[in-house]
Amino acid sequence: MIRRYTVLALLLAVLLIGACGSAVANEPTATTVSIETTEILSTGVPTLLPAATPEPTATPESTATPEPTATPEPTAVPEPTATPEPLNAPLAVPRGSVTTRPFAVMYDNHPNAYPQTGMDGAAIVFEALAEFGITRYMAVFIPGISPEMSVIGPVRSARPYYVEWAKGLRAVYVHAGGSPEGLLLAETSIELINMDALRGNASRYFYRTRDRSAPHNLYTNSANIAAFAAANERSVDGLSEIGFLYSAEAPIEERPAQQELRYFFIYRESAVGWSYDPTSNSYRYLRGNRPHVDAATGTQLQFKNVVILEVPERPIPNDPKGRIEQDVIGEGPARIFRDGRMIEATWRKSAGYAQLYLIDADGNEIPLAPGSVWIAAIPSLANLTVQGGR
Repeated sequence: MIRRYTVLALLLAVLLIGACGSAVANEPTATTVSIETTEILSTGVPTLLPAATPEPTATPESTATPEPTATPEPTAVPEPTATPEPLNAPLAVPRGSVTTRPFAVMYDNHPNAYPQTGMDGAAIVFEALAEFGITRYMAVFIPGISPEMSVIGPVRSARPYYVEWAKGLRAVYVHAGGSPEGLLLAETSIELINMDALRGNASRYFYRTRDRSAPHNLYTNSANIAAFAAANERSVDGLSEIGFLYSAEAPIEERPAQQELRYFFIYRESAVGWSYDPTSNSYRYLRGNRPHVDAATGTQLQFKNVVILEVPERPIPNDPKGRIEQDVIGEGPARIFRDGRMIEATWRKSAGYAQLYLIDADGNEIPLAPGSVWIAAIPSLANLTVQGGR
């Protein structure tokens, strides 16, 4: 009898263990259902922010990172000769540090669009003429380097020369319509993800405010751009080539007390400029001799480096809106401002897909101060005046 009860007890134990095992196996299938949030996309732009959470789990850059396997960092190693400071400086973009597509956003610079929001979080800003003496900006936000921006804009239309700069950055190119040439280039460039607020399925990722009249009231944010990029992602190479060479900042005792630079595009009375601050070792942006501030923070825009490119430009024949062409592929003279000093340079961009490089007379890349970079393309360096500095 004892033997019979022992056998029965063992059979009961086996049955209990099997039941526990099957219960545990069912738990994962119950949890996978809870992450479905695709309904968020139909509720408007502000509600897209929660929906952006799936992107970190589906980022192709982190799961199939071809850049580290290509190991471009060891081949572009001026950084080890500099201090570790460039790698830690806010908004610095050491070459090889970019692992996902930057966001290149076209900013409206019409007087009715001022002040803009979010450019203080950009690692790079391009400034160039649009038409009729009015300039436009392309602010470049780099995930993992730029802060998450809750408001970006006002967003405005594309121009072909901005598209050429964005191609070299492998960017998500964010805009609202554009010139015929700009639209064609943005839509056909394989280097880009084209995010046009006025075409395709991108409109849901933008919104308009009521405090300004259209077209100067169109906005987006970092989460919406990331969501659009994830939904339209395709393989990309060349990310490891993006960035700059840096060297350590000048010690404060070697910085000049003052440096001022002014430049204009067509009309001298519409000059903009920068005032150097030795304490922060940065340049503060001036619009009509007044501080250019961010709408959200009220603080003046400041950048560690200001680069002025001489870029030939000319009117597009018979263009009804007075648009222009700019030759941003090629090379030309440039001036770099960092640490309160001016450096003569040559800019070079060999093709649309290529990076923009700043080189010296011997063909060597010129290092920048660790941090953000403002790049202005003006028709002639004769339009630039500099006072002070060293």
